[in-house]
Amino acid sequence: MKKLTLFILTFAVIMMSFVSAGCNEGTKEGAASDAEGQKSIVEESSEESSNQVDDISVVESKPEITKAQLNELDTFISSYKDVPEFTFQAESIDAKEITNKKKIMLIQDNSNNTYTSLVAGQFKNAAKSAGFSKVISDESDGTVSFYSEELEKAIDSSDIVVMYGDIDKDALATDIERTQANGKKVISAGNLGKDEKDHYVDYTMPINYQLAGRLLADWSITKNKGKVNALAINNSDSILSSSIYNGFADEFKKYVTSGYCTVLSGSSLEVDNGLSSKIRQAIENDPNLNYIVVLDESMINDAISGVEQSGKNIKIISTGGSIYALQAAENGSLEMLVAQSYEWTAYAMVDYAMRIMNKNELPSEQDVPVRVVTSESIKNDLEKNTYEIDGFYEICFGSNFITGYSGLWNL
Repeated sequence: MKKLTLFILTFAVIMMSFVSAGCNEGTKEGAASDAEGQKSIVEESSEESSNQVDDISVVESKPEITKAQLNELDTFISSYKDVPEFTFQAESIDAKEITNKKKIMLIQDNSNNTYTSLVAGQFKNAAKSAGFSKVISDESDGTVSFYSEELEKAIDSSDIVVMYGDIDKDALATDIERTQANGKKVISAGNLGKDEKDHYVDYTMPINYQLAGRLLADWSITKNKGKVNALAINNSDSILSSSIYNGFADEFKKYVTSGYCTVLSGSSLEVDNGLSSKIRQAIENDPNLNYIVVLDESMINDAISGVEQSGKNIKIISTGGSIYALQAAENGSLEMLVAQSYEWTAYAMVDYAMRIMNKNELPSEQDVPVRVVTSESIKNDLEKNTYEIDGFYEICFGSNFITGYSGLWNL
């Protein structure tokens, strides 16, 4: 293994030396190129990233993005700027009959995560609305021992279990299997994108999280006409962060004509505890950066602080759904936010659980939309509303999904 690692590192150094003299201005110094100079190259990221996300380099010989392509991307982004309509196509079910005298358990990844706690609160409301006789959702400290205890409790206290967020199923294989052996279905939600399957669980709820990454890439591409030098902030403890990055990377490699994306991975322990300094240092080491892309909303504050510490004017875009994330977009700290709805997500989770319990055909994609928001769009939305509200988060996704699900559930 050591010999293989040495070979890979040696090869990478040779390749970078080969192309360093031929990079265009605005392309990262030392960006990789293949022998023919025609393809994008993905290099292995630093060992800091436990999720194996990759830095991306784009060769300078790639043709510039066309006006038609830019218009196409801009139209795609614009289609996500308004309050989403409820368009979920699924078989109608009798929620009250399915949930009669039934109990459901939600196991959260960590209650200290603001977005997780918001999802958990709305999950209780949605499940009670659907008719579940009991909804179990204990506050979580994010430890394996807590998850293990909850799964054991579920054997006697619940009819179905939803595990939400970044919970390491590998560390809980025995616990999950014991719960399943006692006739309880276990669902994973909120950590993997569409067509990605979690370990050991019976079902992985299909949500198109890669879409958020795609929109982040398209935004930076249209703003810089295909010339993007980005720093992506990844949470090495979050599977979802890497899933979002996958969507970003695919779009980046497809449309960026000159540039790169460097991945800076930090752990959850580094949030508000040194991560901003790492971001500042990365900015100072790379004078060509024009975008910072935050893949985990818990790191928004560190990204903002890192830019402020650097004294440079670099745009920040992010994904997230907490009130803090929306406030950062509203005050302009974020140039753009791909917003997610914690309430809509909760309703979708309850819907998915009921369809499993009723043995309905499951959708290939559960309806959990995103919305592109900026300071300007938030201001416009607030001005249009005449009723009293506490903030934009109350109107960001509207309430038509509640009416929509109520109709599907025959309530």
